[in-house]
Amino acid sequence: MIKGIQSLFKATFKGKKINVFLIFFVISFIVWTLVKLSNTYTDTIKMKVVYTNLSDDKILLGNQESNIEARVRTSGFRMLSQKVFKKEIEVDLEKVKKTKGENIFYVLSNTAVNRHIYQGIEILKVAPDTLFLKLGKNKTKAVPVIPQLELAFEKGYNLYDSLQVQPKTIEVSGPEDVIDSLKVVYTEIRQVEDISKDINLELKLLKNDSLKRLKFSQPTVKAVAKVDKFTEGKLDIPIRVQNLPQGYSIKLFPKEVTITYTANVTDFNKITASDFAIYCDYKDIEKTEASFLIPKLVKFPKTAKTYRIENTKINFLIKK
Repeated sequence: MIKGIQSLFKATFKGKKINVFLIFFVISFIVWTLVKLSNTYTDTIKMKVVYTNLSDDKILLGNQESNIEARVRTSGFRMLSQKVFKKEIEVDLEKVKKTKGENIFYVLSNTAVNRHIYQGIEILKVAPDTLFLKLGKNKTKAVPVIPQLELAFEKGYNLYDSLQVQPKTIEVSGPEDVIDSLKVVYTEIRQVEDISKDINLELKLLKNDSLKRLKFSQPTVKAVAKVDKFTEGKLDIPIRVQNLPQGYSIKLFPKEVTITYTANVTDFNKITASDFAIYCDYKDIEKTEASFLIPKLVKFPKTAKTYRIENTKINFLIKK
């Protein structure tokens, strides 16, 4: 019992000694810190540059300085405050001065930094000492959009009509020299397989390194198209002869050729032989002295997706 009380007393006394030591340590550290911060120091402060008041018809060209480094001397308190509460250096583009160079402007770094440094801080050196800016004309124009799609259809399916981009053009804004050379804007490359339904895709517009500074009126476009089943058909089409010399008659073997075509199921029954026209040109024989005529398809319906002539050589007999 007595030994237990003695142990508790020793533990309590020992704990108090530790607490007193910590209090003195903290006080000593605070005093040491205050003494150090009251001293004068020289150090470098880095600040980000932000350009303001750029008019709508102008644009910054080239790579602009994004940081300014200032070598300063001040007390530890002010140095700590300046580094902890970092400030941006604002450069008012309405107040910059023009150089002798074309569209080249400048602002002294000291002038820009002084407005953003706490009082009581001595600026020793600023790098770079001058900020040079190139301002160009900001231009906007409408540019066509080209989709980059690779389409693979299920067997028996194909496009009913052509693929459409919505919108067909977008507004692009940027430096005049870049805008003038820009002819088209491309979408991302997309592969779509096993297509059997109507196409409705959202495509991102691409920006390569040369286009990074351009602004697009929208980041994406849509690619849409109607998809339908298609089937194969055959028709016999009579052959006509062009440029036959006056006073001559000609007999063809055969008189007709077979056209094999494919069309969407929706339009298949609407296609007739009158939608096709096939001619042979007699002048081709006079030029080449060939013993046969070559049939040429000169008329076909837009609804036919593919077509081919089965007979590629036509024999003939000519009489005067």
